[in-house]
This record gives sequence, structure tokens and C-alpha cells, in this order.
Amino acid sequence: MKLVFEPAWPWPIILLFAAALWGMVAVTYPRRVRHLPTGVRRFLIGARYAVTLLLLFTMVRPALEYSTSDKKDTVILIGIDVSRSMSTRDGPGGQSRFEFLKKTLQENEPAWKKLGSELEIRKLTFDEAALPIEELPENPTGNQSAIGELLKLVPSLAGSKRVAALFLLSDGAHRALPPHDADPRTEARVLGQQEIPIYPVPFGSSGISENAVDLSVEDLLVDSLAFEKKLVPLTFKVRALGAAKKKVQVRILIEDRNGVKIGSSGELKVPTATSQSRTAQEIEVKTVSEVIPVELSFVPDQVGEFKIAVEVVPLDGELKIPNNRIESILTVQKGGINIAYFDSPRPEQRWIRLLNTSEKIQLDFDPIKWRPDLIQPIVNPEFLKPGKYDVYLIGDVPAAAFGADLLRQLAARVDEGAGLMMIGGVNSFGAGGYASTPLVDLLPVAMRVTDRQDGVTISPDLHFAGDQQMLPTEQGLDHYLMMLDRNDNRGRWESLPPLMGVNKLRPKNDAVQILAETDKKVPLLLAQEVGKARVLAFAGDTTYLWQLSGFETFHQRFWRQVIFWLAHKEFEGDQPVWVRAEPRVTRMGGGVELILGARNEDGSPMPEAQFEVEVINPKGESTKPTPQRTSQSHRIDYRSTQIPGDYWVRVSARKDGNSVGPDAYTRFIIKEQDLELDNPSADPTLLNEIAALSGGSSIPPESLADFIAQKQSQGGWNPELIQHLRIPLYDNWWVVMGFVSLLSSEWLVRKLRGLV
Repeated sequence: MKLVFEPAWPWPIILLFAAALWGMVAVTYPRRVRHLPTGVRRFLIGARYAVTLLLLFTMVRPALEYSTSDKKDTVILIGIDVSRSMSTRDGPGGQSRFEFLKKTLQENEPAWKKLGSELEIRKLTFDEAALPIEELPENPTGNQSAIGELLKLVPSLAGSKRVAALFLLSDGAHRALPPHDADPRTEARVLGQQEIPIYPVPFGSSGISENAVDLSVEDLLVDSLAFEKKLVPLTFKVRALGAAKKKVQVRILIEDRNGVKIGSSGELKVPTATSQSRTAQEIEVKTVSEVIPVELSFVPDQVGEFKIAVEVVPLDGELKIPNNRIESILTVQKGGINIAYFDSPRPEQRWIRLLNTSEKIQLDFDPIKWRPDLIQPIVNPEFLKPGKYDVYLIGDVPAAAFGADLLRQLAARVDEGAGLMMIGGVNSFGAGGYASTPLVDLLPVAMRVTDRQDGVTISPDLHFAGDQQMLPTEQGLDHYLMMLDRNDNRGRWESLPPLMGVNKLRPKNDAVQILAETDKKVPLLLAQEVGKARVLAFAGDTTYLWQLSGFETFHQRFWRQVIFWLAHKEFEGDQPVWVRAEPRVTRMGGGVELILGARNEDGSPMPEAQFEVEVINPKGESTKPTPQRTSQSHRIDYRSTQIPGDYWVRVSARKDGNSVGPDAYTRFIIKEQDLELDNPSADPTLLNEIAALSGGSSIPPESLADFIAQKQSQGGWNPELIQHLRIPLYDNWWVVMGFVSLLSSEWLVRKLRGLV
């Protein structure tokens, strides 16, 4: 204990003030009371001096300061990971991580007890939540490893006590879902600012030991739409952990729906192999941790919607079996799409012809080397035979290359229902002389006979030069043709390179849909349905720039959607009521978009139809969500996907109280999500990072006892909570009472002596 002062003013000012007060009393007061008796005179002068001393006493503000310490107000927390990844057997001697953790705690019990004699030790377990415990559970059963949530809760877990340190016994793999997904690095930085160091004790390895085996299938790629008797390729990856120098079998499985009712799943069987397909394969794993790409294929022999899966056959002693298979949904339609494509030898045709690599599309190309001095038609008449092609594409080819007779045949094919698209070019549309042909009534653009060009150049009146960014219109943003990305479709189009010059096109009537335009509102893609057929006019001819700039996927997606739309095959089947789900496979909690609609007899949309939608989850529970109408269809954003398994969707439609047609069905799959065991690798790197951010360090399990002893010998825990307390001497009742008493007594004496 010591006496301390906290003067209200600087000491020089206080000393000057004290001298002034005492000088004033010494000079003025004795003369006024010198006629009084000695005792009275001394009392009055003494009272005045005492009052000034009390004033000075309050100005220097004296206090008594002392210190106290309390070791029991400090706690060390031990966080123990009880998530299921701790059951991985990659510890010494084939132990699981949790077994090794419990053994480490037991071996270090003397060190913990010695430390507990000085301050409180508090153990707690954590998975998605943190709980204080007395004894560890038998096995780790947690479904999440919310390390960030644990760090966030550290101050509250200690209550009113100060946390000296957190020991974190874990494999370091942070796997958590909202609302338990706090970032461990951010929370470690906060603890560091509060001087709470983290000392991780890591268990497990970032790979997997040879004693633990796990095979899994990942990244299955298969188109959701296939055609009967056409080869269906599947690509996927097999992740093999702990299976070095072993051979494993991979195979395709197809649902057998014979005798199975809608709403029920059929048995998955290996499809029959053909000379074209490969439905199974044996692969050899070379290292302890390896990802192997695999390609398999099969030929569907039935039309309909089927579940399809790829599977790696489990090995003995595998860590986890459910991840050996991945499933999807496949729709098989009758026949493929046959395309006749006429174009000059220019860059655009080379990249459009890549459509021929699809097993669903057969594109036959007729190269047209036209010269203005040629008189006879040069288009192969075999391309115009009835029923041979579903879609016709015309590129930079003048009408004269066809001749009047073949153009009449082409118009007849379109009248029969074949799709037609004209692509921009010097010899396209009016510039190519099509204003005086039967196609003038089919194409959705206005053309004049006077637009005819010489076949070598094109007038600026018919052409926009320079860069032209292709963007969906409001009408096209939701249209199947223009859908590149369901999450950010406009942003995806904005990211593509601009086209290099386009034809000037004008819609010929109000029924024409403008699906794409430039940023200056110049029409680029015009669509119209003419009788049974669908017709497109596209002003551009340089989409190959997307390919050259690294956007191959979106180039092919756009052209494939063009072909499927022209062929009336953008939806599954030709039934009046239809529905599809996107994506067809997703994880628990993910969203699935249900897209549905109805068609008139001529195939045109029926926007006035009223729909009833029923979704049945794997438990047989039914919900009836309400669809929202869009420009081309109706949609439902379905998110009740917490149960893994098959979800069946039934859609019925009515118009004017009458049924439109048979109910439509589809289904989607919710994959079981196992955060802990889908990839059970440890993450010691994260533990090192959060240790550094908090001011702690990572400790190997075998060094834990030495570390605790060393920190104790160095006084590193600072277990004593030292409190510095002050008792103010000036801010008390007796100071006030003394001041009042002195002034009152002095005034009373002066009153009795006639001085007041």
C-alpha cells in the first residue's frame, strides 16, 4: 500500500494558490481579531488556516493504492474436436485421430493437474456447437467441424474469467454450414487482439495413410438429354485414397423401369455393352492419393426418363461407401437432329461445324464457293429431299447459289416443320437477293429487292461496322435460346467478346421476337414461328471470336440451343404439358428450379394455362408450390431439399376448366452431403495460421507435456490476475463534514463576539 496524489492542477499552480491563500489569511485576518482574548484569537486564525488546508487537500487528491491477485479468476480452455472426421484411421499404429487424441490427453494428465493447481482448466468439446464436458464421449459423432464458431465463443465460454490460452485439439479441417460457418482466421485475429493465444495440437494428415482406404466418384459430366440408339459419353473422376497399387472396377448403372410405376425408382443395372460403347473399366491406382479421370459410354435402347449412375466398386475395409457412386437423371428421346448447313469457306463455319462432335447432332456441310460470274446453281439438291433434315442453316450464300427450284423446295421443307436460320454475311438476307425468293415470307426480317449487292462487298446501308456487343433483350433474357448462365445470364453475355460487324436487320412485323441486340439497341437475333416451323435471323457472323477468346463452352452452348430450339427439342418430349428440373442433381439445401409449361396442338406456348404442381420428397411427403409466370414459361424456385434422395414432380394443367393433357412428371436427386467424410483429410495449415494470428504456436502431440512445463517455468501463462485498487482520501464524507464544521464554528464564534 502506498500514498499517491492526482492533483487537479499542475503542482506549480497549486503551490502558488496555497501561498496566496495563506498570505491572504496572514495579512488580513490577525488584525481583525487582535482585540479578542488570546484563546479566541488563536481559534479563529487556526480555523481559517485549517479550511485552506482542507481546500489544498482536495486539490492534490490523495489516495491509498494497493494491489491484489487471484489465480482462480484465470482459466485455460481445452477445445476437443468430436466431429466424425476424427474417426479417420491415419494415426500411429492405425489408430483413429480421436483415439490418438484421447491417448494424448491421458498421457499428459499429470501436466494438466499441475497446471490446474495454479489456475482453472476447463475442457469442452466442439462440432457445430461447443459444450463444456467432464468426460469425453466414446466416439466422435459431430456432423460439422465449426472451428470458427468455437473461436468466436471463447470469451463467453470463460464467463467472467480471463482466458489465458486456448488449446485446440483437432485435425484442423474447418467444415461448417450457416449459421455456424464463422471464419476461423478472422476469429483468431480477434482473440489475438484480446491477448488470448491459441495453441493447436494437430491430429491426422492432409493425405491419408495406407491403412485407410476410400474411393469416391466426383465431377460426373453427362448431358441431361440423349437420343435413342445414339452413344452417350460420360466423363468423371475417381478419387482414390490409400489404395496404392490396387485395381478397382468402375461401371455405368442405368435404371430399369420395366414394371415400375411413376413416383417409384427402379433397380440400377449395368447396361448391355455394344461394339461402340464401354460400360465398365478396370483402373489401377498407382499412388496413396490419386485422382483418375475416366470415360465410359453406353447406347440407350429405350425412350424415357431414367436415373443413371457411375460407380466404383468398393474395396475391402473402405472408409466410406456412399461416396462410391454419383447419380444423375437422363432423358432419352427418339432420334437425333439432322442439320443441313450451307456456307462459304469463312472462319465462322469452321466453328459452327463443331456441333457435329455432339452425339445428338448430325451436321452435313455443303461448302459453297460462289463467284458472281457463275450462272448455274451449285447447292447440292440432295440436301433438300423431304424428311431428310430437321434444321437448315444458311450462311454467306446468295440466293442464286440455290436457284429458284431449290429455294421452292427449301420453303416446302420449312412449311413441313423444318427449322430455318439465316446467318449474317455479305450475301445474306436482302444483300444476297432473298427478297425476291419464297424465303421472303418465311424469314422474320424486312427485305427489299433493291438491297441486292454484287456479292463482293456490302453497302454501309446494310451493315454496321466495328465492335458490336451481343446482349439479351428483356424478352430474350429468360428465353431458352439466350440462356448461358442461370445465375447471372446478362453478366455472362457481357463477358463475351463483341462481334466484329453485323448486318442491319429490321423485324418485318410486330409478331417477330427480338431476342438479342447490341448495347446501342441494334437488333441481332430475331425469332418467329411460321406455321409448324421456327425461323431465326442472326445478324452476326463472328461468334468464332468467343471460341478464340477462351469461351468455347458458351459458344457451343449458344449454337446447340439454337439447333434444339429450331428443331422443337428444347424440352423433354412433345407432350402438351411439360416440366423439367435444373439442376437435376444438387446437394442438400441447394435450390432447384422447376420450369414448366403447356403447348397448343401446333406446339406454340399456352400462357393462359393454369397449373397444379406437386413435389413428393423421399419420405413420401407432398407439397404444392405455386408457380410464377415468366415470358416463356412458369417457374418455381424449390428449396425444401434437406432430405437426400429422389424428388418426384407432377404437373397438371387446365385451360378454361378442361384438362390440357396428361400430367407431366420429372424428378431430381438431392445428394447426401457428408461434410466430414466426403473428404476427411486434415488441415494442419489452417491450425498453423490461426496459431500465428492469435500469438500462439502449433504443438505436436508428443511435445505437449514439455511445452506446458516450459511455459510454467518461464511464467508464460501469467496466471495471476493482478488488480490495482485505490481508496480516495479526499472524496469522503468526513472531508465535507470537516470543511462545514470548521466554517460553522468559526462563524459562530465571530457572531458571539460581535464580528458578524
